[in-house]
Amino acid sequence: MLQGDSYPGDIRMVSWYLIFFLPLCMSSDPQNGHVMNMDTFIGLIKELESTQPDSSHKDLVQLLFSAIAPPFSSPEGLSAQQVSLTKALLIHKVVAIKDDVWQEQGVVLAPDGTTVAVSPLLGALLWGWKVDCKWENAQVKSPDGKDHCPSSLSPNNDGRPRTLFAMSLASAFADPEVSLDAPLDFPNGCWDSISLPKTFQLQGAIVRNDLTLAYINGALDGALLKGMLSNETQNMSSLLQSYYRGQPAKSAFRRQNFQGLLKEGQLAEEIHKGINCYREFAGCHDLQPITEELLISIASEAAKKFEQQYLECPAVIPRCLWEAKPYKGTPTLLKPPLAHVYIHHTYEPSRPCVSFQDCSADMRSMQRFHQVDRGWDDIGYSFVVGSDGYLYEGRGWHWVGAHTKGHNFVGYGISFIGDFTSSVPESHILQLVRDRFLKCAVTSGYILPNYTIQGHRQVVKTTCPGDALFQEITSWEHFTKESKD
Repeated sequence: MLQGDSYPGDIRMVSWYLIFFLPLCMSSDPQNGHVMNMDTFIGLIKELESTQPDSSHKDLVQLLFSAIAPPFSSPEGLSAQQVSLTKALLIHKVVAIKDDVWQEQGVVLAPDGTTVAVSPLLGALLWGWKVDCKWENAQVKSPDGKDHCPSSLSPNNDGRPRTLFAMSLASAFADPEVSLDAPLDFPNGCWDSISLPKTFQLQGAIVRNDLTLAYINGALDGALLKGMLSNETQNMSSLLQSYYRGQPAKSAFRRQNFQGLLKEGQLAEEIHKGINCYREFAGCHDLQPITEELLISIASEAAKKFEQQYLECPAVIPRCLWEAKPYKGTPTLLKPPLAHVYIHHTYEPSRPCVSFQDCSADMRSMQRFHQVDRGWDDIGYSFVVGSDGYLYEGRGWHWVGAHTKGHNFVGYGISFIGDFTSSVPESHILQLVRDRFLKCAVTSGYILPNYTIQGHRQVVKTTCPGDALFQEITSWEHFTKESKD
């Protein structure tokens, strides 16, 4: 049996080092052609559970981390192939491929269609997401032999490493020159293949310390899984399987469920502690001096922004992940914020989809019908709502749609997958749109605070969005009875 206290102290304290510094020292691509999906990761866990039947969850996670810790030797209990795969899965870094082209490594494609960084998942699963910071006189050296500042990194008395999700989030706000007025933008990206994903290319600007959407997904999943993994008789692989492969998957609701874990003011408190830790840790980088009063204010505002712009906003599956065909021609741009939202149902497909695979297939089917049969430039809707817990990007926030004739320039078209003539989507799916997506759209500046909601039938001669769904939206706060213009 692998005992947790059998590991040297420098292995049990490597989370800071692995997350912040190891990527700087590793120049080669650790992925080496591995298929980077969640099944690959779960398969590795299953193998370890089979070969190490008496090991605890903690033992298995520590064994994996030891494979990428100095002195980078293969630990007993892992084959060479398992070490290679572990490095591909756990070494999280963002690397420049060429000018303005960035690849994120150490991430996997989950069955729910989202991308998850494995290292923060395992770290949060084992040690939790909160800041735990104590400083002693230890030195941390990279494989090139250089000290990293400050050299004051050591484990707590119980051997836990000290930087996890809250610390990583805090580091983005550690410098008072970082503007809190700018929207939070955690980069997402596209896989080279959905069936056999190997490389993940980021889209958009790269933020400091590689704080990507995949990293946050992993940290939140780990925090939630930690609470579920209290029963030591349950296999970790079984828990991962049920978390990511349900219909709908629990992982689809990671933002809401993590928000449910938070006590009032807790996130601000952790960011406050994390900024203090980060500033001490990164003291030689000449961060600007900051008063305690300003620090408290920054932490409070940062927590508020993260909740409003991430936790309260449902995830949107981008076009590349549902494998959209290109837009035909050049899109006409919208001019947000817009004043109207038009609610639709797809009618066909008539069955609500409850998995990424089914919802993606429905999206491709609708796009094919709109582009080929109707001769449109693209799928008509701005966004489409699956019953898997996700919205799917159609023409999105910036392209004029083809959803509500005569009104495409002034509003967004949101369609629920299914025929909702005699029934409505499940309450948590309705809530996803009514209470989270539309609220987030206001916060993000895409729709006006006094926007109006109407059913498709109110402005075009049609039965859409179905009798039952139309009756439902008449109770929504921004619904208006205005008839056809």
